[in-house]
Amino acid sequence: DHIEILRGSQSALYGSDAIGGVINVIPKRGRGDLAVNAMGEAGSLSSYLAAANAGFGTDIFDVFASTTWHTTQGTNISRFGNEEDGAREHSWFLNTGIRPAANVEVRAIIRQVDTRADGDPQDFDALSPTQGFVVDGNEQTHTKSTFGNVQAETSGWNGAFEAELVYSFIDATRFNYSGGFPAFFSEGHRDKVSAISAVNFDTAEIHHRLTGAIDWKHETYQNLPIGAPSSINDKRVVDNTGFVGEYTLNVGQFDGGIAVRGDKNDNFRNATTYRVQASYRLGDTRLRATAGSGIKNPTNFELFGFDPTTFIGNPALKPEKSVGWDVGVDQYLLDRKVKLTATWFSADLEDEIFTDFLPGFISTPKNRDTKSKRQGLELTMDASIDAWTVDAAYTWLDATEDGLQEVRRAPHIGSLNVTWAPTDKASLGIGVRYNGRQLDNEFIFATPGDFVSLKPFTLVNAYGTLQVTDKLQAFARVENLLDEKYEEVFSFASPGRAAYIGLKMNF
Repeated sequence: DHIEILRGSQSALYGSDAIGGVINVIPKRGRGDLAVNAMGEAGSLSSYLAAANAGFGTDIFDVFASTTWHTTQGTNISRFGNEEDGAREHSWFLNTGIRPAANVEVRAIIRQVDTRADGDPQDFDALSPTQGFVVDGNEQTHTKSTFGNVQAETSGWNGAFEAELVYSFIDATRFNYSGGFPAFFSEGHRDKVSAISAVNFDTAEIHHRLTGAIDWKHETYQNLPIGAPSSINDKRVVDNTGFVGEYTLNVGQFDGGIAVRGDKNDNFRNATTYRVQASYRLGDTRLRATAGSGIKNPTNFELFGFDPTTFIGNPALKPEKSVGWDVGVDQYLLDRKVKLTATWFSADLEDEIFTDFLPGFISTPKNRDTKSKRQGLELTMDASIDAWTVDAAYTWLDATEDGLQEVRRAPHIGSLNVTWAPTDKASLGIGVRYNGRQLDNEFIFATPGDFVSLKPFTLVNAYGTLQVTDKLQAFARVENLLDEKYEEVFSFASPGRAAYIGLKMNF
């Protein structure tokens, strides 16, 4: 339905994995009479996509279901040869809710994704002329993931009290093949239970909100045996319990709040994180500031994963820790048709997890002893004036590790999207994305250094829609219009120009 993005560390509310922010996906619900929609798309790289959804909803009950199928022949991701690396994906989704009373809702969501993707290996043969580069090869990854969520919400006393109980799970399997043979298989499962309650009350002109939460997360991970089982295939278990307290207030044009979280984890030391925020509105101007800390626990694969040819996990890893702050201003112009923002941000990261290489080019993750520092300025503009919509963004970033520029952190990135809709039946648009010069790792024995500079690139996309009838819409787009040759990761080639056309139908 829509997506919310919370900037900065959100670990005080959401725990590990929210060290840099949160992307909150709010799924579609069925509303009103039965509605059925379908779409189909075809285009370059022998790509085809088909999708369909249906929804229905009343004040008491709603349901929404969708399915998507996509396949592409892909392109060659190696600089050498001509073998194309394709992908196939199928997914389905169901969201249903019931409201037995005006202040009670029970909702269940389930989604499954099945993906097969081709890839290429890296050449580590010291005598090969392509040593250190990605080369054509028969690599494939097959993943199957199921996500589920059940939640119950209630409120009382005219909204003075709110409560929510949530159970969610993820079940995932991964099969990796190299040269047509099994390389490593793994499976993981996560159960999470969260209980949240909030109280709202007023004193004089101040509105207060107190929130308390507790969540329990249980994760299992296992390397599935290929050949004779060994201790490396033992099932691993990680449990984490988090306790959250948050207070926010609103008085006039001022909003502020503080949140504190404590995490108790079986594998790591107990952790405490915090977040403080404040904003003040003065007409069409808003001043804002946040400060907080965050943690990122190692993934189960980083801890326990094993690939006999390329990777071994490190159970001694420690969580990454971050402390940061940002200040910014939002300015509205032309009767709020234009929004400008400027944000200065800074964050320090300790115990950053990186990849180290053992003899024989077996990789393993480790924690850095040095501190990573990131600071920068972000500028955005969003405008909607008559038939025109303009979205622009620019970020200057200074990211260093022990005084050296961090890899894949371009100091300059920017984007511009302009859409023209002369009528409610047609639109045309163009998007431009710039990525400045950046460093990356390279593993070529014959070169003296360990880093390479990736050249800057600019991508141009064009798109358009046409409402043919009340129930039929045609659309088309061209990606990488100027056929830019570029790499975002050293020696991994990116796609060239590609064009797509499709139809959307409402029944």
